[in-house]
Amino acid sequence: MRGIESMQSYSGMKPLDTDDIDTSSELSATERLLHVDLQLNTHSAGLLAVAQATDAGYIEEFGRAQALGRLANGLILFTLGSAFQAVLVALLILFSEERMQDPYEKAGTARMTQELQDAMNTNTPLHESDPTLAMCKQDHSVPFSQSLVIFIWICRLGPSITTALWTLLAIIQVSSNHSTNIGHDKEKAQIKSLPCTTKFLTLLFIQVPVVILHVVLLWAGMKFLMYCDALGKLVVKAMSVAYVETIPSIVFVGLSSAVFRAEVGKSQLSLRMRHTDDSWFGGMLKILISVALSLWYCRIYHASLQNFRLACFQYKYQFVFPVCDCGLDFFGFHLAN
Repeated sequence: MRGIESMQSYSGMKPLDTDDIDTSSELSATERLLHVDLQLNTHSAGLLAVAQATDAGYIEEFGRAQALGRLANGLILFTLGSAFQAVLVALLILFSEERMQDPYEKAGTARMTQELQDAMNTNTPLHESDPTLAMCKQDHSVPFSQSLVIFIWICRLGPSITTALWTLLAIIQVSSNHSTNIGHDKEKAQIKSLPCTTKFLTLLFIQVPVVILHVVLLWAGMKFLMYCDALGKLVVKAMSVAYVETIPSIVFVGLSSAVFRAEVGKSQLSLRMRHTDDSWFGGMLKILISVALSLWYCRIYHASLQNFRLACFQYKYQFVFPVCDCGLDFFGFHLAN
């Protein structure tokens, strides 16, 4: 086993030999390379470990035992990080979200909305024992607050999903040679080629599950936040669900060695892209997708629930708040929920 200093100087990298260059894959005038840095999490640990374990230069430098040990270490970290995250997401969906959703499913939001609107139109408050009124009084959400927080949640998950997709495309595009080639370019370790079998297994068991896990987490978080019935709960639960997204990073930092973290931190994949000077396009596309997704989810997919909450908010301002000692007066407006 070589010393730590030797491993840090190597970091899984070697200069790119001319024999490793695929002349048929040279960039055209309309193409450019997009470098996708590996993130400091268990997903990247698994990816880099597979690349190092199949890299002839790494095996020659440190020996097969070190390569196999690194492979086992990376895959264990990947399994732990992904499993912990997947279990928490599953528990969130199967227990917390279902419990929050059940009252609205049983009562029927469309029917309750109509009852509240009829009461307001006739200026006749519902009886205190009415189940619709009880549901209304339990809901303390502020109109459009779910849309705002869910939009922020989409912004929070957007970079992770984007990076996972870019990494997926980069693995697909990387050269398929008989062996892995990790080249050294400007203090970065670039995974330049992978054997076909290694590439297929990496996509199937590492990167595709990572993309799916991120998308499921995005959807679970949106649903979790949608059924929060108070603004305070909404903000606190948004912070809680964001914690689930950081689990792979927490596990990686907590259980990996400093040497491995350094190697992952300076490793990357390269992705061919059509060259364009429209640097604003990517940002505008992200904004449009985030806004469209949040509006669709909150205002179309959950339109019935949002209509009930708005009707409930209006009902309480018409019948409940004027006679209760609640809220505050602010520049002539009575604020309460």
